[in-house]
Amino acid sequence: MAQSRKTNPQLIEDNHRLRAQVAQLEDRLDHLSEHGTAAKALHHADALHREVMASISEVILITDDAGRLTYVSPNAHLIFGYSAADILKHSRLSCVLPGEFYDRDLLEQRSEISNISLQIRDSVGRARSLSVTVRLLSAEHGRILYVCRDVTERIKVELDYEVLSLTLERRVEEQTRHLRENRDRYRRLVEGLHDEYFFYSTDMDGLIIYVSPSSHTIFGRTPEQSVGRNWREFMDPTSPDLEHLEQIHLLRCAGLPTPPYRALIPHANGQMRMMEFRDSTLRDADGKIIAIEGIGKDITERFRAEEDLRKAHELLEQRVDERTVELTTKNEQLRESQERYLSVIQDHLEFIIRWRDDGIRTFVNESYCSYVNTASDELLGTSFMSAIVEQDLEDLHRKLETVTVDKPVVVHEHRTIARDGRTVWEHWTHRALFNSAGELNEFQSVGCDVTDRHRQEEHAVALAEASYLMKSLTERELDVMRHVVAGDANKVVARKLGLSIKTIEKHRGSLMKKLHVRSVPELVRLALLIENALQQ
Repeated sequence: MAQSRKTNPQLIEDNHRLRAQVAQLEDRLDHLSEHGTAAKALHHADALHREVMASISEVILITDDAGRLTYVSPNAHLIFGYSAADILKHSRLSCVLPGEFYDRDLLEQRSEISNISLQIRDSVGRARSLSVTVRLLSAEHGRILYVCRDVTERIKVELDYEVLSLTLERRVEEQTRHLRENRDRYRRLVEGLHDEYFFYSTDMDGLIIYVSPSSHTIFGRTPEQSVGRNWREFMDPTSPDLEHLEQIHLLRCAGLPTPPYRALIPHANGQMRMMEFRDSTLRDADGKIIAIEGIGKDITERFRAEEDLRKAHELLEQRVDERTVELTTKNEQLRESQERYLSVIQDHLEFIIRWRDDGIRTFVNESYCSYVNTASDELLGTSFMSAIVEQDLEDLHRKLETVTVDKPVVVHEHRTIARDGRTVWEHWTHRALFNSAGELNEFQSVGCDVTDRHRQEEHAVALAEASYLMKSLTERELDVMRHVVAGDANKVVARKLGLSIKTIEKHRGSLMKKLHVRSVPELVRLALLIENALQQ
């Protein structure tokens, strides 16, 4: 019993040994605790890594120096059509990428080679274009990383854009060449008409920058004597045409269409030449007006003929008046020379009729019968007043009530409904014929058709009003108007102009309000009016 009992030194040694074992167990528990937390964190990071790699478009591959795959990102199927597991089964990089598509020595020098273009086919045989970046991760372990990006759609878009650009450029060149050929052909044709036409071009200040050689025949000045000078230098400063030409110039500067216009231009010898001009503005690529191009025609002879005709017409009216007075005072002599008088009247180009105060016709000449397309037998004994528009008829009656022996003549223009339903304008000079007692016998009238003149005046008024309203539009509103007139819907206009639909609707409402139109057809008619004026 004495031998089984341990001595104090032994007990102390056992105590120290047990304490050491407890400390080792505590250290192991702490290590296991720390190792379990790290494992959870590592597992969480690995899951996050896989989720990120599955979401990005680039595919990551890692190989050793021998080209054996050691890692494939989970999203490999997006490019190659194979899952990451299937690719890893093949083990070799060459199963998805062509062999030796980069320089190994260059990679050793740079550690990275970017944007290598490759063509591959995926699992179903579709061709794909890749951009691959190769990076050396750790030279001593021989690990190489490949970042693969699918650029098939981008290359296709770039090719389509290139083809479209080339096609557009070719079309622009063809159209430009065609326009240039037409311009040169037309210019050669017109310049060959030395006695009538000439071309000209000026800048926005009126400085002449080109004039065709035919101007020498028309004005007696060579192109060298005209180019570099302002067109105003060749005008008579006292001419009333100068103010009109300045107004036309202001319309050009505002970008508005200008109608054909006339002006008297002095010849080098001092004689005046009546010219008719048609011109248009020339714009640069930004739409800015940079020059004015036009064509002039010498209409001096025609102008003189028109003046002679006008004077002859006035003289004829004067003679008719004088003759009417003479016939009134010499009624007996009139009957004796009736056959000769009727011959003159029948051959007269203007309309001549006689009628009672109730409108019943007692005489009509051949010109009038041809005009109304009715035989004289059907016209005589009938009234012409039923064909006159009611509003104009009331005005005619008021004027006829004012005739007296001292003032027997009234001039009146009215609208008449023709047999074919057309509304025509007629100009009449009515002379009341009184007997010796001062009593009204009948009226003698001389007339002509002035429908074309009225239409031209109405067209000119409408054009002037349209041009004035167009001035109030902004450049953006003009752009919107052109697309609306072309038939584009609001969303199409918005896409073409790069604006929102609300902005297009705002511009559209504003321009229609400024132009006083309530519908698209009215807007189209207004635009066509301006366009037709430019083409004339």
